[in-house]
Amino acid sequence: MERLTSRENEQIKYLSRLMRSKRERRAAGMFVAEGARLCAEALENRVEVLKAYLVPGALERYPQLARALTKTPCDCVEITPELSNRLSDTDTPQGVYCLCRMLDNGPHTVKIDTDGQYLALCGLQDPGNVGTIIRTAEAMGLTGLILAGSCPDIYSPKVLRSTMGSVFRLPIRVAGDEAVLLQEARAAGVKSYAAALHRQACLLPGTGLGPGSLVLIGNEGNGLPDAVVQACDAPLMIQMPGRAESLNAAMAAGIIVWEMARARLSL
Repeated sequence: MERLTSRENEQIKYLSRLMRSKRERRAAGMFVAEGARLCAEALENRVEVLKAYLVPGALERYPQLARALTKTPCDCVEITPELSNRLSDTDTPQGVYCLCRMLDNGPHTVKIDTDGQYLALCGLQDPGNVGTIIRTAEAMGLTGLILAGSCPDIYSPKVLRSTMGSVFRLPIRVAGDEAVLLQEARAAGVKSYAAALHRQACLLPGTGLGPGSLVLIGNEGNGLPDAVVQACDAPLMIQMPGRAESLNAAMAAGIIVWEMARARLSL
């Protein structure tokens, strides 16, 4: 097994750049998965893993990862704990990293069709929220998730970690313009809902969000732009009998996704 000990090694520098820079990831078409579980999920879900970087004893400590590695032709490289600490985005690194090729998150990864249920995140800021929403959407069986505007990169370490592997299973599309997305939904016969505090909003529970629905969720601080709300078929609001004015974006998405799953399963 190849062994790396120097922080000046070009492979270590490359991994470090990928973990810290969206621009580097996009230019290379590569990302780094950190942690035994996330790396095992990548390997088991047919993500193309080029190399695994492991501290001594990692395979003995993490049998799920060891089993996943034996089923692939992935090369393993040993690194020192010091190099692991240099690379890691966490306070207590496990010393496990996989160099992966990006999934195909191009414009046709999620194709909106009449029978699908979709969630679109528009300009969210918090990587943890994005990762949590991806995980929840995958758990509830959504057809796909779309990121519009300036959402955090799904390949950033914080987003990847929050998804707990769901990012490798849920179809995700990185889009730019909400207007184009809404035109596509309308052409497919999919009804669009804007999650917004609005006097004329449809209320959850009680709104059918079964097959043929798309819900847009906006920025944590400012919500959806008025133009986007007006361009949707209807505003949508979660009934809140308490005194709080709004919900965290990930919590609101979780409630909405649950209602979408419930509507689908009750058919």
